[in-house]
Amino acid sequence: MQKTVLLLSGTCEGRVLARALCEAGFRVHATVTRPETVAKFFVNPQMANAATVEARGFTEDSLAAFLNDRDIAGVLDGTHPFAVRITRMSHAVCGQLGKPYVRYERPDWEPPADTVFVDSFAQAADVLPGLGQRVMLTIGCKQLKHFVPLQDRLLMYARILPAEVSLAQALQVGFRREQLVCLRPPVSLEANRDSLRELGIEVLVTKASGREGGVVEKVQAARELGVRVVMIRRPVLADIPTVGSVADAVRLCVETMA
Repeated sequence: MQKTVLLLSGTCEGRVLARALCEAGFRVHATVTRPETVAKFFVNPQMANAATVEARGFTEDSLAAFLNDRDIAGVLDGTHPFAVRITRMSHAVCGQLGKPYVRYERPDWEPPADTVFVDSFAQAADVLPGLGQRVMLTIGCKQLKHFVPLQDRLLMYARILPAEVSLAQALQVGFRREQLVCLRPPVSLEANRDSLRELGIEVLVTKASGREGGVVEKVQAARELGVRVVMIRRPVLADIPTVGSVADAVRLCVETMA
């Protein structure tokens, strides 16, 4: 009988992982974080016969129930490198249920030597006042709260997704509409450069989200304009093994779930 894999997708590689799983003979149920992603997830119509997708999140209890009720063979976690909560939770739930778990994490990218590295969003906020007055935050909307106390000292802009939920979250924590730059990825080098130049940005804050996350274009544009770059390192989850290629992720799924 064809086995079903739950694919926790939160990055652009989700579609690639889903296609590779289907080609390996699995059925796939993929979950994404945003409803607007659902319609775009399966670009290959043939995948619709072996895969389904929905926008939803999980608690520990709801994930356990989902895995049991749907007779899921195992979990392929392809969420964002900074999505610590869902990664820890899904790894723990699979361990409790005796279900195979595979973690795919896109490869990191090594930025230029003059990049200012920090280990957290709070630490990034701490170093900003000494680096410049005009700041662009490209960290998503959920972590903007760490920078709100700097509003009376720095002129900060936040680049967020052009989605109502993102806009609402940014406004709720204290950013004004005129401080928000709404762009949908992928964002080209030229668009990054234009945005930084037009706003007179002196410091760019970004995450180590990998080449596929658009960090290369951000950093390159910043360097061309003489903008300082603050890079937030990825969380280290030493107790959770990861693989950095789609082929290795699917191979492990075949070995443990087929």
